[in-house]
Amino acid sequence: MSIYKFRVSFEEDENIFRDIEIQPSQSMKDLNEIITTAFALPEKSTRKMFRSNDNWHKLNEMDLNPKLIKKGKKGIIPMIIHFIDDPHQRFYYEFETAKQSFSLLIELISINTIAKAGETYPRILKSVGPSPVRKEDLMEHLSKKVVEEEEVYCVDSEEDDIEGMGEEGETGEEELADDMPDDMGGEFNFEEGAEDFKE
Repeated sequence: MSIYKFRVSFEEDENIFRDIEIQPSQSMKDLNEIITTAFALPEKSTRKMFRSNDNWHKLNEMDLNPKLIKKGKKGIIPMIIHFIDDPHQRFYYEFETAKQSFSLLIELISINTIAKAGETYPRILKSVGPSPVRKEDLMEHLSKKVVEEEEVYCVDSEEDDIEGMGEEGETGEEELADDMPDDMGGEFNFEEGAEDFKE
């Protein structure tokens, strides 16, 4: 059976993300539960998931607690595969409590043809950055990012200034040589000079 790999990233910083693998036969409820675990989301909260277009604009809302659909004597729960229309399918996830709210961006990034033997799905494949729920960790992460960006910007600016100075100096010398009058920078004619000193 194939496996879907989703990247779930924090909307405010794409460097905070979780890579999650899940089976196409599993439900949106399963996906919601593994996202809850991956980001340590508190149970007492409101969560909504929407289909999204390529620009992360919300479309129709998904049911995170799907009900059984009766088919004859059996009942089935809608599977994730029923909601995948694009090889890079996107979903928009909203989280909210009385004290905070944020959004997660969910994108299907790959489809593996074979599930790994012995693995239990869904599972968290990769975890990068703190959970947005942990405000102190999040603020520390974002402040480090700002410092790193400022350091890179300063180094680039200094290099640009140094390079610019070198180029201007070279150009200035060439222009000076070109603009120099012929009687100063040209070759001296000894015969013409000699005539000036004749009595």
